[in-house]
Amino acid sequence: MNFKDVQLYPIELSLSRVKKAWGGWPGKVGEIWSLSCYPYESLALNGVLAGRRLRELVGEFQQRLLGKEIELDPREPFPFLLRFISTKKNLSIQVHPDDAYTLKNGLNMVGRDKMLYIIGAGPDAKIFSGFRDKISKKTILESFNKGALRQQMNAVIVKTGEVYTIPAGRIHSIGKGVSLLEIQRHSNLTFVLSELKDKGVKNSIESYQLGEALKILNLNPTSPKPISKVTITSDNNRIEWMGLTPNFILRKLYIRDSLELSLNGNRFLVYTGLKGTGWLRWGLSDTSILIQPTQSILIPAIPEDVLFESENGLELLETSVPDLSGETIEQMISLGIQPERIPGLGGEDYSKILKDCIS
Repeated sequence: MNFKDVQLYPIELSLSRVKKAWGGWPGKVGEIWSLSCYPYESLALNGVLAGRRLRELVGEFQQRLLGKEIELDPREPFPFLLRFISTKKNLSIQVHPDDAYTLKNGLNMVGRDKMLYIIGAGPDAKIFSGFRDKISKKTILESFNKGALRQQMNAVIVKTGEVYTIPAGRIHSIGKGVSLLEIQRHSNLTFVLSELKDKGVKNSIESYQLGEALKILNLNPTSPKPISKVTITSDNNRIEWMGLTPNFILRKLYIRDSLELSLNGNRFLVYTGLKGTGWLRWGLSDTSILIQPTQSILIPAIPEDVLFESENGLELLETSVPDLSGETIEQMISLGIQPERIPGLGGEDYSKILKDCIS
């Protein structure tokens, strides 16, 4: 196939269901990887590119697919990955390094920060995020060895529809009874802070992970709160701006019958089904894709109209990377979003960055 002759189009991506001992979905499924380059690589399912791996698509069509203004770190195969998670017990305590750590240590992966969109939560479902009080490394070591590190963390009761940010360097864990969509940098750099299995063994993997974690942990107290959303309504449809950070922009679309969007083609978009089913139709072409829960569709950076249709209602998430220096902020203001409301989309972690972009 001569890739130069390929006209890009919305690409339906394969997904991978992964069983875990803690999995909360039927059959002990704990993870559904909806868009990923590793360890479970997405494949194109439709059109002339069917069967091609996501990394192959980016390699062949990077600017045409992602957008000319997208600067992709050479260590990152795609700007983010999307993974659904459902738990029936508390998951491990973790922390991820930032870009500065990876560059200093010559690692072939980028740093890692996250956004968590809660899609289901029991009455007492929690996430654990950050330390309750300012803490010393000595106290962390003592709590680690006692298996009591979680007690030093904020336990946040979560509700369906909320979004939380997890910056690099923040200790965190997902509690039992939570289902969520995790949007994160395309990296698997993780230091797991579980207690030592054998405290007499030196240089164990647990000791190594703890030692590295202590280099990057943010020891200051945090008070995690869900992001303040901004909603725009039109006819029976609703678009909800759910989160904005330097790496991710999230919108939720509620479609009752049909919704048409005109895309400027400056950067790619990913639409992921959350609830209900519907159709995506691409311009005047005959491209039609059925959208179902957990299914992701990659929209190339092409100026075109996209039409969503659903008989019984469709909810989906739109994910991309922002241009905080211009286009993203300008677009939001042009749609009638008051500038003073935009910093709230970054939550407490990124509101100052957004304020600086607006001023």
